[in-house]
Amino acid sequence: MARRGASLWVAMAMAACGGSGDDSGGTGTGLSAGTTMTGSTVTATGTGSTSTDVPTTGTTASGGVSDSTGTSTTGPTSGEPVTSTTNPGTSTSTTGTATATTSGETTSGETTGGTTGAVDFCEGEGGILLPGDEVTCTGDLGKKTFLFAICSCSGLTANNSLRTDSFDSNDPNMVPMDGGSVGVNGPYKAASMVDIGGSLWVDGKIETFNAHEVAQQLKCSDDLTAGSASHVADDLFTEGNLFAQNMTLTIDGDLHILPNKMNQGAKVLGATIKEQVEVKTPCDCEDLIDVPKIVSGYMQDNDNDALPIAPDELVGLPQPKSIELPCGRYFFTGIDSNSSLDITLTGRTVIAVAGDVQNAGAFHITLAPEAELDLFIAGNANFNNVATIGDPKRPAATRIYVGGAFKFASNFTLGANLYQPNAVFTANNMSEIWGSLFVGGLQLASPLVVHYDQAILELDGCDPPDQGCGDCHDCANPTPACTPGGTCGPCVVDDDCCPPLVCDAGICKAIIPQ
Repeated sequence: MARRGASLWVAMAMAACGGSGDDSGGTGTGLSAGTTMTGSTVTATGTGSTSTDVPTTGTTASGGVSDSTGTSTTGPTSGEPVTSTTNPGTSTSTTGTATATTSGETTSGETTGGTTGAVDFCEGEGGILLPGDEVTCTGDLGKKTFLFAICSCSGLTANNSLRTDSFDSNDPNMVPMDGGSVGVNGPYKAASMVDIGGSLWVDGKIETFNAHEVAQQLKCSDDLTAGSASHVADDLFTEGNLFAQNMTLTIDGDLHILPNKMNQGAKVLGATIKEQVEVKTPCDCEDLIDVPKIVSGYMQDNDNDALPIAPDELVGLPQPKSIELPCGRYFFTGIDSNSSLDITLTGRTVIAVAGDVQNAGAFHITLAPEAELDLFIAGNANFNNVATIGDPKRPAATRIYVGGAFKFASNFTLGANLYQPNAVFTANNMSEIWGSLFVGGLQLASPLVVHYDQAILELDGCDPPDQGCGDCHDCANPTPACTPGGTCGPCVVDDDCCPPLVCDAGICKAIIPQ
């Protein structure tokens, strides 16, 4: 739609020119209840050693979610210029001479391990395997996790405006489009204007009190109350009643509603279909990614020795530091700097941090044109100064997984997909994010804009076709559906895909191309 296109082009132009906007954010107060994680929780017992059989997924520490608040602003697509340094961690090494250990075998004179077969991720093919897993790599994890522009494991409360749209960073023309769905496992309450470029998928009640726009489908497992002008541009599915006095809700498509439920006032331009309706839970919050275990796996099996770089290289930095990391997997006990820290990535990279990330000075992670980053932080991340992570022009290339909370208290540019299931994300100032949010909860005290990058669904993966599965969350493109036989295969209908995706010629997509 033109209205989405114009706004996205303005946002991308601001990023390309290095402009800045209003503050935004998310702050953290700690891990979820029952968990303690500090910078000294895990210490390196050796690098480059044989990996242990560590599960890559599972249930993280639970018992509630902590708050996450802060500020951020739009900013440049890359960090401040990286200056030269003579620090031991600095490297200009190529990836062609690294020595690494993979599955207990040490190879030298070739690039780092962690791939499937002879394919080398450092040569632009394959992917970086998750520790303890012989088939699944970081690309599989990313495209199975970040399906929504926003996914909340509990409720969503919007006391200020919310807007989502999407683009595909694999498209050289960067054509803006509808998309950018919102999923909520709990009650959804919007007191301010909301403009969702994709679908709205809520496992709970929906209450809106201001202008409310949904560009695709709306699905609700409970009652829906529209207190102001609201519009759904496609079908609406509900397991509850509709309350929309004085035609405050218009549905361009069909209304699918249980036979014993009522439509009180909504205007339906299509048909009203009385039928059995079952709304799937949108966000996969039952089987959370166990970030600390993944970090522990990379502690045992990494490429630190190839640079070399010490696990404590980035702890207690009193002076500015700049480092360059070539393609590989790097483990750090923590990241703690009182001054500026610039990290430049030149290839496909994993950074695993056992403790917290705390930076009092400016912090930048800059990606070269072909670089990718999977950042796993077992503890919390606190940025108290200007910070940039990822590239707003291609946010699908950066995936951040945090065991605790992610806090940014100053100008922040996030061109990445953030996984923070154990903490509530609270925007206290203007927030604009390129990528997506998977969070424990969402509370908006100030405006939030999320530009979803559909390229996240097309990442290179290692999962073999026809692998076993329990549900759609075990599968990903190009075989995204869990068939009745319990194996991953092509999708046939939309319901074969995980919410909110739709099926197009066997592939699950954010939108059907027009």
